[in-house]
Amino acid sequence: MASREDVDLSVEFAGVRMRSPVGVAAQAPFAPPSIAVDKMTELLLKHVEEGAGYVHTPYINAELAHPPNKLPTGRFMKAEVKRFGRQGMWCTAESYRIEMRLDAGLRLVDALKKRCPDDVPVIANIMGPGAEPDAWADHAAKFEAAGADIIELDVSCPLPATALGAVEAYITEELPEHAGVLLGDIPKLTAAVTAECVKRTGVPIGVKFSPETGFPRLVAFAEQIEAAGAKFITSINAPLSVAPPDIYNGGKSLYAGLDANPISPALGPWTRYLCYRNIGTIALFVPGIDQAAVGGLVEPEHVVEAMMLGAKICEFSSGTLWKGWSLIRQANAFLGKYMQQQGYSSLDDFRSLGVQYIMPADLVDWGLGRLAAKVDDSKCTGCGICCHNLCWAMSLDKEAELAVCDEDLCGTCALCVTICPEGAVSLGAAKKPRTEEEIYAAVADDEEKRLQP
Repeated sequence: MASREDVDLSVEFAGVRMRSPVGVAAQAPFAPPSIAVDKMTELLLKHVEEGAGYVHTPYINAELAHPPNKLPTGRFMKAEVKRFGRQGMWCTAESYRIEMRLDAGLRLVDALKKRCPDDVPVIANIMGPGAEPDAWADHAAKFEAAGADIIELDVSCPLPATALGAVEAYITEELPEHAGVLLGDIPKLTAAVTAECVKRTGVPIGVKFSPETGFPRLVAFAEQIEAAGAKFITSINAPLSVAPPDIYNGGKSLYAGLDANPISPALGPWTRYLCYRNIGTIALFVPGIDQAAVGGLVEPEHVVEAMMLGAKICEFSSGTLWKGWSLIRQANAFLGKYMQQQGYSSLDDFRSLGVQYIMPADLVDWGLGRLAAKVDDSKCTGCGICCHNLCWAMSLDKEAELAVCDEDLCGTCALCVTICPEGAVSLGAAKKPRTEEEIYAAVADDEEKRLQP
């Protein structure tokens, strides 16, 4: 077991040293006070005080100043399912309103650089003009001059896709000034922007991906971005969806105080699996590029999960929205204790360990014939959920009022393991190993018996 003194949380990301892999993602300002640079600086420094290894700016467009008639505004709404609990949250806004402007963004970078420790780099998240490579490069160069250690190209913000005319703009590729995901889901345009920004700057350039670019297309996209000179990929921004309607009020919006139900980003734990999809598949197919994980990370354990799938750093957004800045401190403390217990002295000791187990489904050994469902009678309550389902192997013993598995019919799908509310079912070694042919014959025989009058 490693001692606490032996555990090193520092990491080199895109060639830049950081004191910890845990930091704060680029988040949009929603309240009017956030227009003030001093206020935003103090908010971000709260994360640094809690141990953040780096900070992101909000996403910053190329417009010089924030128009006084377009103050930041938006609306959050909780998302939960009865008996399943809190799922996440919805968030809607007008993208143009909540973007930080150039003058404020440059002053923010300058203020952060003066007050952050040397091992806490500042990452400028920028949204350039449309799809113009030269204009993006001009924008990026300004932030390099202001002192940004890393520049992240925000071609993933979902909000521009919710605006009037967005679908037509995407189809025609005549993109608005603030394109966000409309640009990021067109790889050839994003690659051209990336290449020009890399050419014109000397700091590491990376690209933030959108979940709207799904698998396997995202792998080809990652290859293009790497070829364009990007040093890292960040996955992911929030996916787009539509919030549920009020079924008891004629389908009206459930957003407090709104008469509309805009196409909205979905935030929270449910996006974590889209993050893992990107991180894991890019690590598998494009292993040479650094990755930052963001989206749905709400527990300290999620940092380890994402890093085992290939991430070098992990950014909190949903997590700190729910739990506040202290989640960063909790995650760092968990990391140190976890590494000590597991005997890891550096992050490299466990990073990407899970990638070796990501494989095509047709190469998987499913354990058919070797495994079967096992019911722990001391935990089973006889609720019957596992029996009243897709499975033909599980049934309810009427006398004992307990679930039982016919191992001859068991296909080892583990549905019963997954849905049992008491944790009473597990997969274990079959009492009698069977071949797939024997299982097939048993199922066919069972079906024939059922068909008999």
